[in-house]
Amino acid sequence: MGGVESKVLKLLAGRPLLAYVIDSCRDAGATRIIVVVGAAREAIQTRFAGPGLEFAVQSEPKGTADAVLACRDMVGLEEECVVVYGDVPLMTGPTIGRMVDARRRAGADVAVLTAVLDDPHNYGRVLRGAGDTIERIVEERDADEQVRRVKEVNSGFYAFVWGRVLPALERVRPSPVSGELYLTDAVAQVRADGGKVVAVLMDDPCEMLGANTPEQLAAIARAHAARATARR
Repeated sequence: MGGVESKVLKLLAGRPLLAYVIDSCRDAGATRIIVVVGAAREAIQTRFAGPGLEFAVQSEPKGTADAVLACRDMVGLEEECVVVYGDVPLMTGPTIGRMVDARRRAGADVAVLTAVLDDPHNYGRVLRGAGDTIERIVEERDADEQVRRVKEVNSGFYAFVWGRVLPALERVRPSPVSGELYLTDAVAQVRADGGKVVAVLMDDPCEMLGANTPEQLAAIARAHAARATARR
Protein backbone atom coordinates (compact mmCIF):
# COMPACT_ATOMS: atom_id res chain seq x y z
CA MET A 1 0.00 0.00 0.00
CA GLY A 2 2.80 2.42 0.85
CA GLY A 3 4.16 2.20 -2.68
CA VAL A 4 1.02 3.64 -4.31
CA GLU A 5 1.73 7.06 -5.79
CA SER A 6 -0.51 9.89 -4.64
CA LYS A 7 -1.23 13.13 -6.45
CA VAL A 8 -0.97 15.09 -3.22
CA LEU A 9 2.67 14.02 -2.80
CA LYS A 10 3.74 15.39 -6.19
CA LEU A 11 6.21 18.23 -5.78
CA LEU A 12 5.76 21.93 -6.47
CA ALA A 13 8.91 23.99 -5.91
CA GLY A 14 10.29 21.16 -3.80
CA ARG A 15 7.25 20.70 -1.54
CA PRO A 16 4.34 18.23 -1.74
CA LEU A 17 1.10 19.73 -3.06
CA LEU A 18 -0.66 18.79 0.18
CA ALA A 19 1.76 20.95 2.19
CA TYR A 20 0.47 24.07 0.43
CA VAL A 21 -3.14 23.10 1.07
CA ILE A 22 -2.46 22.53 4.77
CA ASP A 23 -0.73 25.91 5.00
CA SER A 24 -3.72 27.63 3.38
CA CYS A 25 -6.16 25.96 5.77
CA ARG A 26 -4.12 27.12 8.73
CA ASP A 27 -3.88 30.61 7.24
CA ALA A 28 -7.69 30.62 7.00
CA GLY A 29 -7.90 29.90 10.73
CA ALA A 30 -8.68 26.17 10.73
CA THR A 31 -8.31 24.73 14.23
CA ARG A 32 -8.51 21.11 13.06
CA ILE A 33 -7.31 19.59 9.80
CA ILE A 34 -8.47 16.11 8.84
CA VAL A 35 -6.77 14.54 5.84
CA VAL A 36 -8.83 11.82 4.16
CA VAL A 37 -6.48 9.14 2.89
CA GLY A 38 -6.97 6.05 0.78
CA ALA A 39 -4.66 3.71 -1.09
CA ALA A 40 -1.55 5.85 -0.50
CA ARG A 41 -2.29 6.44 3.17
CA GLU A 42 0.98 5.01 4.49
CA ALA A 43 3.09 7.34 2.36
CA ILE A 44 0.95 10.37 3.22
CA GLN A 45 0.83 9.65 6.94
CA THR A 46 4.59 9.04 7.04
CA ARG A 47 5.28 12.34 5.28
CA PHE A 48 2.85 14.44 7.32
CA ALA A 49 2.61 12.71 10.69
CA GLY A 50 2.84 15.18 13.55
CA PRO A 51 0.82 17.47 15.77
CA GLY A 52 -2.07 19.37 14.28
CA LEU A 53 -3.16 16.81 11.69
CA GLU A 54 -5.67 13.99 11.90
CA PHE A 55 -6.32 11.25 9.36
CA ALA A 56 -9.53 9.57 8.24
CA VAL A 57 -9.44 6.49 6.02
CA GLN A 58 -11.58 6.09 2.93
CA SER A 59 -11.24 2.35 2.43
CA GLU A 60 -12.40 2.42 -1.20
CA PRO A 61 -12.43 5.32 -3.69
CA LYS A 62 -16.22 5.66 -3.81
CA GLY A 63 -16.53 9.38 -4.49
CA THR A 64 -16.37 12.77 -2.83
CA ALA A 65 -19.44 12.31 -0.61
CA ASP A 66 -18.01 9.04 0.66
CA ALA A 67 -14.67 10.76 1.37
CA VAL A 68 -16.44 13.35 3.53
CA LEU A 69 -18.44 10.63 5.30
CA ALA A 70 -15.14 9.00 6.27
CA CYS A 71 -14.91 11.81 8.87
CA ARG A 72 -18.32 11.00 10.35
CA ASP A 73 -17.08 9.77 13.74
CA MET A 74 -14.52 12.57 14.09
CA VAL A 75 -16.70 15.67 13.69
CA GLY A 76 -19.31 17.10 16.05
CA LEU A 77 -22.72 18.13 14.76
CA GLU A 78 -22.09 21.80 15.56
CA GLU A 79 -18.61 21.95 14.06
CA GLU A 80 -18.04 24.20 11.08
CA CYS A 81 -16.37 22.36 8.21
CA VAL A 82 -14.59 23.25 5.01
CA VAL A 83 -13.97 20.72 2.24
CA VAL A 84 -10.85 21.31 0.16
CA TYR A 85 -8.78 19.14 -2.18
CA GLY A 86 -5.25 18.00 -1.46
CA ASP A 87 -3.98 18.53 -5.01
CA VAL A 88 -5.09 22.18 -5.33
CA PRO A 89 -2.05 24.06 -3.98
CA LEU A 90 -2.83 27.55 -5.29
CA MET A 91 -5.93 28.00 -3.13
CA THR A 92 -5.20 30.69 -0.53
CA GLY A 93 -6.22 31.13 3.08
CA PRO A 94 -8.02 34.44 2.38
CA THR A 95 -10.15 32.80 -0.31
CA ILE A 96 -11.13 29.95 2.01
CA GLY A 97 -11.85 32.52 4.72
CA ARG A 98 -14.12 34.51 2.39
CA MET A 99 -16.18 31.40 1.72
CA VAL A 100 -16.60 30.70 5.44
CA ASP A 101 -17.49 34.32 6.20
CA ALA A 102 -20.04 34.42 3.37
CA ARG A 103 -21.84 31.35 4.69
CA ARG A 104 -22.00 32.83 8.16
CA ARG A 105 -23.26 36.22 6.96
CA ALA A 106 -25.95 34.64 4.80
CA GLY A 107 -27.00 32.16 7.49
CA ALA A 108 -26.67 29.53 4.77
CA ASP A 109 -26.50 25.78 5.21
CA VAL A 110 -23.79 25.51 2.57
CA ALA A 111 -21.44 27.92 0.79
CA VAL A 112 -19.91 26.84 -2.52
CA LEU A 113 -16.78 28.46 -3.91
CA THR A 114 -17.28 29.18 -7.62
CA ALA A 115 -15.32 30.58 -10.54
CA VAL A 116 -16.15 32.09 -13.93
CA LEU A 117 -14.16 30.42 -16.70
CA ASP A 118 -13.80 31.34 -20.36
CA ASP A 119 -13.81 27.60 -21.08
CA PRO A 120 -15.98 25.80 -18.49
CA HIS A 121 -15.74 22.44 -20.27
CA ASN A 122 -15.87 19.42 -17.92
CA TYR A 123 -16.95 21.47 -14.88
CA GLY A 124 -20.29 21.41 -13.10
CA ARG A 125 -22.29 24.55 -13.91
CA VAL A 126 -23.72 26.73 -11.15
CA LEU A 127 -27.31 27.86 -11.72
CA ARG A 128 -28.20 30.77 -9.48
CA GLY A 129 -31.48 31.85 -7.99
CA ALA A 130 -32.04 35.25 -6.40
CA GLY A 131 -28.88 37.06 -5.31
CA ASP A 132 -26.11 34.70 -4.32
CA THR A 133 -28.31 31.63 -3.81
CA ILE A 134 -27.70 28.48 -5.82
CA GLU A 135 -30.66 26.60 -7.25
CA ARG A 136 -28.71 23.74 -8.81
CA ILE A 137 -25.26 22.50 -9.73
CA VAL A 138 -25.46 20.58 -13.00
CA GLU A 139 -22.65 18.27 -14.05
CA GLU A 140 -21.65 18.67 -17.68
CA ARG A 141 -22.70 15.13 -18.55
CA ASP A 142 -26.25 16.04 -17.44
CA ALA A 143 -26.35 19.54 -18.94
CA ASP A 144 -28.33 20.62 -21.99
CA GLU A 145 -26.98 23.21 -24.43
CA GLN A 146 -28.45 26.14 -22.50
CA VAL A 147 -26.83 25.05 -19.24
CA ARG A 148 -23.51 24.40 -20.97
CA ARG A 149 -23.40 28.07 -21.97
CA VAL A 150 -23.19 29.02 -18.27
CA LYS A 151 -19.61 29.98 -17.40
CA GLU A 152 -19.85 29.94 -13.60
CA VAL A 153 -18.57 26.59 -12.33
CA ASN A 154 -18.31 24.67 -9.09
CA SER A 155 -14.76 24.60 -7.69
CA GLY A 156 -15.53 21.67 -5.38
CA PHE A 157 -14.76 23.71 -2.23
CA TYR A 158 -17.54 23.90 0.37
CA ALA A 159 -18.22 25.37 3.80
CA PHE A 160 -20.99 24.10 6.08
CA VAL A 161 -21.96 23.08 9.60
CA TRP A 162 -21.61 19.30 9.87
CA GLY A 163 -25.01 18.60 11.40
CA ARG A 164 -26.84 20.50 8.66
CA VAL A 165 -25.29 18.46 5.86
CA LEU A 166 -24.87 15.00 7.44
CA PRO A 167 -28.49 13.89 6.84
CA ALA A 168 -28.14 14.83 3.17
CA LEU A 169 -24.81 13.02 2.89
CA GLU A 170 -26.39 9.88 4.30
CA ARG A 171 -29.09 9.96 1.61
CA VAL A 172 -26.75 10.26 -1.38
CA ARG A 173 -27.09 7.31 -3.73
CA PRO A 174 -24.46 6.00 -6.16
CA SER A 175 -24.27 7.56 -9.59
CA PRO A 176 -25.84 5.27 -12.20
CA VAL A 177 -22.89 6.10 -14.47
CA SER A 178 -19.86 5.73 -12.19
CA GLY A 179 -21.27 4.12 -9.06
CA GLU A 180 -19.65 6.89 -6.98
CA LEU A 181 -21.23 9.05 -4.27
CA TYR A 182 -20.94 12.72 -5.18
CA LEU A 183 -20.83 15.64 -2.77
CA THR A 184 -22.75 17.76 -5.28
CA ASP A 185 -25.69 15.37 -4.80
CA ALA A 186 -25.62 16.09 -1.06
CA VAL A 187 -25.70 19.82 -1.79
CA ALA A 188 -28.67 19.24 -4.10
CA GLN A 189 -30.40 17.32 -1.32
CA VAL A 190 -29.85 20.20 1.12
CA ARG A 191 -31.47 22.53 -1.39
CA ALA A 192 -34.36 20.11 -2.00
CA ASP A 193 -34.97 19.97 1.76
CA GLY A 194 -35.43 23.75 1.77
CA GLY A 195 -31.90 24.62 2.90
CA LYS A 196 -30.02 27.67 1.71
CA VAL A 197 -26.98 27.26 -0.54
CA VAL A 198 -24.95 30.31 -1.58
CA ALA A 199 -22.25 30.91 -4.18
CA VAL A 200 -19.00 32.68 -3.33
CA LEU A 201 -17.20 33.79 -6.48
CA MET A 202 -13.41 33.58 -6.26
CA ASP A 203 -11.29 36.43 -7.58
CA ASP A 204 -8.63 34.32 -9.31
CA PRO A 205 -9.81 31.11 -11.04
CA CYS A 206 -6.25 29.73 -11.08
CA GLU A 207 -6.69 28.99 -7.37
CA MET A 208 -8.91 26.02 -8.26
CA LEU A 209 -6.37 24.32 -10.53
CA GLY A 210 -5.89 20.65 -9.65
CA ALA A 211 -3.02 18.37 -10.63
CA ASN A 212 -4.83 15.56 -12.41
CA THR A 213 -2.40 15.42 -15.35
CA PRO A 214 1.25 16.35 -16.00
CA GLU A 215 -0.02 19.26 -18.10
CA GLN A 216 -2.12 20.58 -15.22
CA LEU A 217 0.83 20.24 -12.82
CA ALA A 218 2.95 22.24 -15.27
CA ALA A 219 0.26 24.95 -15.42
CA ILE A 220 0.20 25.07 -11.61
CA ALA A 221 3.98 25.42 -11.54
CA ARG A 222 3.81 28.37 -13.96
CA ALA A 223 1.10 30.09 -11.94
CA HIS A 224 3.00 29.48 -8.71
CA ALA A 225 6.19 30.96 -10.20
CA ALA A 226 4.27 33.98 -11.47
CA ARG A 227 2.73 34.51 -8.05
CA ALA A 228 6.17 34.31 -6.40
CA THR A 229 7.56 36.84 -8.89
CA ALA A 230 4.68 39.24 -8.24
CA ARG A 231 5.42 39.18 -4.51
CA ARG A 232 9.01 40.33 -4.95
